[in-house]
Amino acid sequence: MAKKKSLYAELTHRSYSRQKDDNGNRIPQLRRGIEAQLPEHPFLEDWGFYYQSFFRTAVNELQKGKTEDQIEKEFQERFGIEWAWSDSLSTDAKARTDQLVTARDNRISELTKDIESGWKTVAEGIEDLENRLKNPIRKNLQGFEKKLLGLKSKALRLTRKQAEKDRLLKQKRLHVCFGSAKLFNAQHHLEVNNYQSHSEWKIDWEKYRSGNFYSVGKGKVAGNNPVAGIFYEGDDNFTVRFTVPGFLREDYGQYVYLTFEITGQRKHDLLYALSANKPVTVQCFRREHKSDKWYIHLTTYVQDVPTISSLKNGGLGIDLNAETIDIIYRKRDGNPFRENDKQVILSFPIPTGTTGQKEAALRDIVCEIVRLAEIYQCPIACENLDFSVKKAQLRHSGSKQYNRMLSGFIYDKFRSFLVVRAEKYGIEVKFVNPYMTSVIGMVKYMAKYGLNSASAAAMVIARRAMGFKEYIPHSWLKTLSQFFAPEDVKDGGFGGGWRRISDWLRKYAIRRSRLFQPDTVLRFLLDSLIAASPKKAKRQRGKFTATATSVATA
Repeated sequence: MAKKKSLYAELTHRSYSRQKDDNGNRIPQLRRGIEAQLPEHPFLEDWGFYYQSFFRTAVNELQKGKTEDQIEKEFQERFGIEWAWSDSLSTDAKARTDQLVTARDNRISELTKDIESGWKTVAEGIEDLENRLKNPIRKNLQGFEKKLLGLKSKALRLTRKQAEKDRLLKQKRLHVCFGSAKLFNAQHHLEVNNYQSHSEWKIDWEKYRSGNFYSVGKGKVAGNNPVAGIFYEGDDNFTVRFTVPGFLREDYGQYVYLTFEITGQRKHDLLYALSANKPVTVQCFRREHKSDKWYIHLTTYVQDVPTISSLKNGGLGIDLNAETIDIIYRKRDGNPFRENDKQVILSFPIPTGTTGQKEAALRDIVCEIVRLAEIYQCPIACENLDFSVKKAQLRHSGSKQYNRMLSGFIYDKFRSFLVVRAEKYGIEVKFVNPYMTSVIGMVKYMAKYGLNSASAAAMVIARRAMGFKEYIPHSWLKTLSQFFAPEDVKDGGFGGGWRRISDWLRKYAIRRSRLFQPDTVLRFLLDSLIAASPKKAKRQRGKFTATATSVATA
């Protein structure tokens, strides 16, 4: 089984070229995407239609057991196309097939966790209702039927999800709709979807499935691409030279030339890639929402940006929660940095709106974070959260805010934008273990530095990236000594001691604002814990007090 990539490895645009430096080390490089609009030309429509037809055939052949090499050789003769086009088709089809396999595996894993967590919630709900029936007073029976109906609905949903999981496990063939599932279903409801006839719908269907083709780049060939070469014409103008497939040459000749414009930094990136013989992969596609205009997207590589950030300069911590994105800067010693007698703290609301609006707002937030890291020349620390696990845990919590948060869109996009932007400016991004960051922040730093809970969690994240351990405060160990285990004294932030504190805060419903008065909270917890287990507390009081009093202040 292949080793799972780290989160950073999945997000980074940094890779290593085959070229080596004088010391024999492979040279790092950054992937760049460059996009421009193409002028209208009938070749784009024709080849886009045939390419997608061949592509769908290639995906089917892969599912039948054929290899990329077999498809590459077969398609040259079968469809009368050049080796490079056939190679691009097989590569593209293999990538799509791998995506489908990964998506199916991820869905099975998500369903497994969701079903397990859901039935646990149902069992807890049934137990609660049974306890209410044991004492059927008016208060206990209030809302009883509504909750029972909710549990029934949840059980039915979980049953359907179990059926979906079983179907996926038995499924031997990958299923994919080439086009749009919504548009495909529209053929069965023509009038509702503003179609006069099935033939009218079919025109849109074929158009939606045809506007795309792809060519893998290769260095040290003319134009850095075998069949879609890119050439600089001067000023801001570039030309793409498409090698026309053999069966279309009667209509278009051997080559089709199209000119496009690229300006600014992207122009310099492309010129570097062309001069350095970097491969330029070309993808051409039609955008229906932009009057069916055709665009060209170039993927290539540029020089890596040297890292300017260092832990010697401290670190920025980022906490992502249901409502805000909170950032805080900490010095190398882990303590606050004050500028004009104020701590460096930023807080941004989670973006809302359309997909485009949310992406634009996220990019603005990321730009501000990277700008701050550039000023202090420090790395950025973020939680390494597995949202598939988090979704399963909180989907059944009933919190609408967390359900929106766990849609994954905002957080996946944020981390992706952050890594790419930081790499462009030489800023390192560190992903740290998120274990108990919120609880540690509230207990240790919220009252001490006058922070809110999110900023306190961000402080823990920054300190964790800098290598600091978070020991339980001496006052907690001393006051509640009889309820801690001996090993909790050495809990540096990942042990059972912090888990115990988290359970106590949840069990006794201690609000975050109350932690600004730690002495009051400790007295309340001590009284509550003693009342819950008086014999155990009395028996162990002396044993653990002696251990706790020898601990230095965390």
